[in-house]
Amino acid sequence: MINKNMKNDAPIGHLKSYKPTFSLAMKLTTILFLVSIFSTQANTYSQNTKVSCNLTNTKITDVFEKIEKETEYSFLYNHNEIDTNRLISLKANDEPLKSVLKKLFSGSDITYVIREKQIILKREGYTNEKVIEKVTNRAGITKPVQEIRVSGTITDSEGVPLPGANVLVKGTAVGVQSDFDGNYELNVPDGGNTLVFSYLGFKTMEFPINGKSVINVVLENDSSALDEVVVIGYGEVRRKDLTGSVSKVSGDELANLPAARVDQTLQGRASGVQVSQISGEPGAATTIRIRGGNSIQGNNEPLWVIDGIIVGTDYNLSNLNTNDIQSIDILKDAVAVSIYGTRGANGVILVTTKSGLGATPGEPNVSINTYTGLQSIVTQVDFLDGQEHAAYANEDAEFRGSALPFPNLDNVPNVDWVDQVTQAAPVTNVDVSVSGVSESRNTNYYISGNYFNQEGLIRSSGIKKYVFRSNMDIKLSEKFKVGFRMNISRLRQENPKFNIDALYVSTTPNRAIFDDAGNFTALDPITDGISPNYEADITLRQNHNLVTNILGNAYVEFRPWEKIVFKSTFSPEINDFKQNRFNPGALPNNLIINNGGDARVDNSLSVSYINENTVTYSTDIGEKDRLTVLAGFTLQKSEFESSISQSFGLSNDATGFNNLGFGADPTRNNVGSGYNSFQLASWLGRINYSLNDKYLFTLVGRVDGSSRFAPGNKYALFPSGAFAWKLSEEEFIKNLEVFSNLKLRASFGLSGSQAIPSYRTLALLDAANTTFNGSENPGVNLGRPENPELKWETTKQLDIGLEMGFFDNRLSIEVDYYKKETEDLLLNAQLPRQTGFVSKLQNLGKIENTGMEFLINSINVSNNNFQWSTSLSLSGNRNKVTDLGGVDFINLATPAEQGGTGARLIVGETVPVFTGVRYLGTWKSQEEIDQAGIGGSQDVGGPRFDDTNGDGQINELDFVVLGSPQPDFYYGIGNTLSYKNIDLDFFIQGTSGNEVFNSLTQTALFGRPELTKYKETVNRWTPENPTSNIPRAGTVASLSEVFSNSAMIEDGSHLRLKSLRLAYNIPVDKLGMKSLKGINLYMVGTNLFVLSDFRLKDPETSQFGKDSDNLSSGFSRGQYPSSRTISVGTKIQF
Repeated sequence: MINKNMKNDAPIGHLKSYKPTFSLAMKLTTILFLVSIFSTQANTYSQNTKVSCNLTNTKITDVFEKIEKETEYSFLYNHNEIDTNRLISLKANDEPLKSVLKKLFSGSDITYVIREKQIILKREGYTNEKVIEKVTNRAGITKPVQEIRVSGTITDSEGVPLPGANVLVKGTAVGVQSDFDGNYELNVPDGGNTLVFSYLGFKTMEFPINGKSVINVVLENDSSALDEVVVIGYGEVRRKDLTGSVSKVSGDELANLPAARVDQTLQGRASGVQVSQISGEPGAATTIRIRGGNSIQGNNEPLWVIDGIIVGTDYNLSNLNTNDIQSIDILKDAVAVSIYGTRGANGVILVTTKSGLGATPGEPNVSINTYTGLQSIVTQVDFLDGQEHAAYANEDAEFRGSALPFPNLDNVPNVDWVDQVTQAAPVTNVDVSVSGVSESRNTNYYISGNYFNQEGLIRSSGIKKYVFRSNMDIKLSEKFKVGFRMNISRLRQENPKFNIDALYVSTTPNRAIFDDAGNFTALDPITDGISPNYEADITLRQNHNLVTNILGNAYVEFRPWEKIVFKSTFSPEINDFKQNRFNPGALPNNLIINNGGDARVDNSLSVSYINENTVTYSTDIGEKDRLTVLAGFTLQKSEFESSISQSFGLSNDATGFNNLGFGADPTRNNVGSGYNSFQLASWLGRINYSLNDKYLFTLVGRVDGSSRFAPGNKYALFPSGAFAWKLSEEEFIKNLEVFSNLKLRASFGLSGSQAIPSYRTLALLDAANTTFNGSENPGVNLGRPENPELKWETTKQLDIGLEMGFFDNRLSIEVDYYKKETEDLLLNAQLPRQTGFVSKLQNLGKIENTGMEFLINSINVSNNNFQWSTSLSLSGNRNKVTDLGGVDFINLATPAEQGGTGARLIVGETVPVFTGVRYLGTWKSQEEIDQAGIGGSQDVGGPRFDDTNGDGQINELDFVVLGSPQPDFYYGIGNTLSYKNIDLDFFIQGTSGNEVFNSLTQTALFGRPELTKYKETVNRWTPENPTSNIPRAGTVASLSEVFSNSAMIEDGSHLRLKSLRLAYNIPVDKLGMKSLKGINLYMVGTNLFVLSDFRLKDPETSQFGKDSDNLSSGFSRGQYPSSRTISVGTKIQF
């Protein structure tokens, strides 16, 4: 049993604090649609803006000034069209602005249109010169037109003209605004080389003139505006109309960060999304938890969807080029994820790649981007050097009464093995892309090629990949649209040639690399036994993966009527995998035992396809109501086949793994193969209703049918609903004049997880030989009973969110509270012995996740020369086991040779908790030992553990809860600064309150002398140092004597400078090259430092690698080291 009340002083698994934090975004607002001059309606603000005046025979320009002073509006007009000397009389008493304007222009030929805070005037029937040559604002500034004449049209990515867009000659006060058709025309003064185009809700863009007289511009939507489009399952929605919880990460935030996988760049950038970089190996996957883990034995990774293609939770993201990504949308709450049914419980990450939208029609954009960098180890663990370790080994031998292994301490090897096998590793990336829109605007395209080569910090490891992408959309007619997305990749992954944690555990500095004859050594100098020589492994072993992946989709879209869209998509994926491994006979350990070499070849091929068919109906009901209905059917099928061939006793090293027939040991040779398949059929639907543009309703449902379950449990329904209230549209909130945005939202619903492999409901037959009539005959045994009652894991989730904007959304705050409960957990339950089986997978147990998320976006400074924005996000999650099928706790896996179980599932605690005995230091005297009365081997200077229950024995009955790998909170802090042509941004992320089970301590603090030792053991207990709490050498005969204990539990809290980027945009207009659109020089540093008290320096790395379940998280023993990377690059655009 376990003493649940005996814990460390710090509370374990308890959410300690939720502190509001800031998160990066841009100013939110945009109005894109064009309305006819004669039917334009003022916005809601103008309808509620009141004006009072009593003017007689007053110049119209003075009337304009009067209205501008009383409101936030300014007048925009062409002096050639408006008679500014006209005298009028106007009387109004607290009347709406619209009514006043109607009086003002009554009986004249002047019409107006309101765009945000501008009242644009035009003379009816007047032949417009398509340029507003003078702009009059409240300050009375007039911008004259001069010199060289340039004209053009400004539109959005859909070709809709943008009236009132600003055009400015960079470095001057000369500028104009576009007319109602998006046309502009201005005279550029001498020395003017660049035009700056800006429009509210769109990104500011610069274009070099380069002698051109016509410059047509397509402005890109500002992704941080309230009207930004958020990608959700099977559709899109404006952020201000969103009822669910969705985080968005722009591709610009991730661009040019030197990483092989996009998930490595997401760390800290979205609230409620915990990303852990568990290994520094090139191409290594991360562990991602969205609002905590929902399963115990099942998969807790989110679902990835790339350009609408569901690729699952284990897709190799190295197949993607990060610089191809336009945006990433992360679905978190029930109403957002339930559209994905059985695969949505852990959250969904939607990746959208780039298109040609935004380019000037008929003008292709060519981009060449390259960077190169150098990687180094962030921090290194401090171990004893050669002489210090030899002294430790001698003390151990002396304590045991054995011969000294190193009689002469002045002449012992001193090899820093970590330094020996690591290197300063280069990384190189080259991107080339071509994108554009046809002159007819009916076709847009994006084509790119990528070469990425990252050598590993461990020599002979690394990844090299080639990625080709082609995206295209074609509008065949007003009713038909087709398109495709295609990504082809080829990877070569060089795997480490030895077990990395063994490098830290068992290779002492006294082990020489070569013997006196110049051959690789094979024997440990302390035990005289055979042990690996890692330099030999790096030099002689071969181990690499070759992967080819093809991922694509093709769609056809049919719009028979304006309000209805039918869409059918076919998405295939092919993944061909091969791994070659060869351990030559020339390895020193093989030479000693004359074992010969061995080789293995693994092959696998997976093929899957998804067919999705949807229909969407959208209609406006009245002036302010809108209804959108989605319905669909999807079908997925996946097949996987594999084979292995392994050969031992190879007599010839020359052919390696290319001729397995040389294997001379048929008793060990191995051949195997396998096959499995899976199908999923689904029906889905969603209804969105906007009432009065204030009250938003969403209903979602999906029915999934899975071949993984038996009849009766194959189908399940996953419904959800949400409501949002735009409080900022209510008059009683508007009158406060405090909020620029205020929205309250709530959602509740179900999602699921089919967290079992194929065929687990069926009985399993194992091949087995049996003796009959004195001869051995082939046969089968029942290896696993049938299990037809297995069903889905189901997650219920409640979310309540509040969104606030202040100062025209220069400051925005978002707060979410959520509670998730997952039931019918899949657990291996113990079976009675008489069944003949140890355990059986059953639906047992429950988990609960409760947490809060805080986001704050601020634009601190924004003017023509300097911009500064800050982002800060903080998330806290309390994870708790509420039921384990009737038992109080379950023991989990134990790190190698450790006494007792170091991790358990306990009702009321997190998943998992670290358990063990308390380490009390060392025994200081024999008298102290005698008084304690603890049995077993107890020595002065040896380790002392707490006998919690007082029975005189140290065993698992003394175990207490020592810590939890789950943090109290995790955070991300970002700042982006721009001054003229210089950009600087940096990003910090970290965690607080989590513990790490450092199982290296078992060997490096307590263990035998043939194992590495921490530098701190220099201060171990000795007769000359009798107060030390570090055990003396020789007091631990076997690692099984060292129970899981509190000395192994360390604080995993840390702060990391994740990235720092400095860039300079060369003013290409001064280079005289008309074809150049931009040159960007940049320098990027990633993982520059980690602040942590953890002995192994980086608490994120994991002993067990990627942790798809939650059971092995937080264990560390010396993994592939994390890297610091500094790179420089250039991006050239034509």
